[in-house]
Amino acid sequence: MLNFKINKEKCIQCGKCVFDCPSHCISMEKGGFPFMNDENKCIRCQHCLAVCPTGALSILGVDPEKSMNIKYEMPTAHSMETLIKGRRSTRHFKKKALKTETIEKLLEIASHAPTGGNTQRVLLTATMNRKVTETFSKELYAKMEKMLKESDPETEDLRVTYMRKAIEKHGNYKPDFLLRGAPHILVASTPKISPVGRVDSVIAMTNFDLMAQSMGIGTVWNGFLTWSLNDFFPELAKLLGIPENHEIGFCMCFGKPAIEYHRTVQRNPFKTNLVESL
Repeated sequence: MLNFKINKEKCIQCGKCVFDCPSHCISMEKGGFPFMNDENKCIRCQHCLAVCPTGALSILGVDPEKSMNIKYEMPTAHSMETLIKGRRSTRHFKKKALKTETIEKLLEIASHAPTGGNTQRVLLTATMNRKVTETFSKELYAKMEKMLKESDPETEDLRVTYMRKAIEKHGNYKPDFLLRGAPHILVASTPKISPVGRVDSVIAMTNFDLMAQSMGIGTVWNGFLTWSLNDFFPELAKLLGIPENHEIGFCMCFGKPAIEYHRTVQRNPFKTNLVESL
């Protein structure tokens, strides 16, 4: 049940909920109030609740009074530019773990990321303390070292070669090139049947990334870990509680950064293809 309700004392019959419904499952009779014409078509996006100017509409049991009012809260274009340009990939982390409530807040905010068809199937798996991360790290390195020992450098997967070179170039010194000493890891996954699962995962991770940066928390997108869990050691994904029918979109390490950056960098713009007419 969608529990679609209209507060008739607040409703001004503007019709914005009808106009903006992507599934066209809300109608309004002339001179009447909005009503749900087909619950089966609703994708539960809550556009109707968000677009209502008076907070007269409720759906899915959600109280519009508990939603954030965005009129005066949106960041300026300049502050968003600073955030996007100022974020850096953190490769040196403090050992102390983040507070549980901080991680939970980040995960909740990340869950507001758009998903294909509003399926909302992304699973965010996070290690909540340094002990569990270090235990996982030992398992990961043990399997990686065994794989490198048994692999033939002449025929091995190019990604395995990357791992081998990452170790060999430091000689006897082996930095934590897989997890970068971070106290936490984050894995975004979706059921393999999801139409655009990997894209959904990456979008959710981007939400997490930018919010973390705004809170002074460092992040690094981790391709080595993604390869390891998706292709080389899927048993470790199971160890983390990720369902076997899930595909991992990407992984990330996060925690308090051990270094501080003071300015944005200056990059060459992406190549662009500007189409002005056909």
